[in-house]
Amino acid sequence: MSYTLVKNPMTDDKHRQAYNRLATDTFRLSFDAWYNSGYFDGSHIPYTLFDGEKAVANISVNVMDVCFDDIQRKYIQLGTVMTDKAYRGQGLQKIIFNRIMDDFKDGFDAMFLFANKTVLEFYPKLGFEKAVEYSFEKVVEGKGGRFKKLDMTDVGDVRFFRKFYDMGNPFSALAVLNGFALEMFYLTGPYCDCVYYLPQHNAVVVAETDDGKLTLLDVFCTADKNLEDILSALCDGRTKVSLGFMPLNITGYEKHLLTDDDNTLFVHKGGENIFAEGQLLFPLIAHT
Repeated sequence: MSYTLVKNPMTDDKHRQAYNRLATDTFRLSFDAWYNSGYFDGSHIPYTLFDGEKAVANISVNVMDVCFDDIQRKYIQLGTVMTDKAYRGQGLQKIIFNRIMDDFKDGFDAMFLFANKTVLEFYPKLGFEKAVEYSFEKVVEGKGGRFKKLDMTDVGDVRFFRKFYDMGNPFSALAVLNGFALEMFYLTGPYCDCVYYLPQHNAVVVAETDDGKLTLLDVFCTADKNLEDILSALCDGRTKVSLGFMPLNITGYEKHLLTDDDNTLFVHKGGENIFAEGQLLFPLIAHT
């Protein structure tokens, strides 16, 4: 059977719609609203195999600027790895991966991905090795505070949010830079109701609460702010807090080895592996 590999189907209406159908069928994931809102900036590059006009397999390249230890790096995160059920077992993922490696070769400092438990044995065959991550949690004695919910479908609120996003997260030891497009994929999707402005600290946070536990996924403000003050303002009384990023100052945080087989980190042996050198966490809201 003959297939056509299309690099970046997002730029063609028919190809994008076919890519989106495959994503919807595989993950119940749609890129339509995100694309139509103008957030596609070219950093998300699907490599899609087509059988005629049908998208049958895909690996997406997500080019990222990552800062760790005050050094900026060029990372590639692979994501949206999918194959139509009728086309599995034909080695299509290997065809796509080999093309990606040919295109990027030495053009990255590290390549990585997050895999579910059904494919843990597959990625080592492509040169990836399993890595470990850690979570960071603490109990906060919150005092509560004022905050305003931001509407990520409102142009004015998005413009307001963008000003804070450009300030960066000054508390993250491992930060993704220039990732506004990816951030907005989350904030127009699963975390659309989780964006708040804290006027007393002039900070914007992405946070959600579940069963009394607060997860602070991201925070944007100037570097002179204090993370503990922001956490206190978000919590009303004694609250267990989990961070969606690794804090610069880990004092007072409990570290736990992450053991979720449906979200296992793999790093390609052809680049650096900072996860082998320390107890780190890649920002949760930057997974693809």
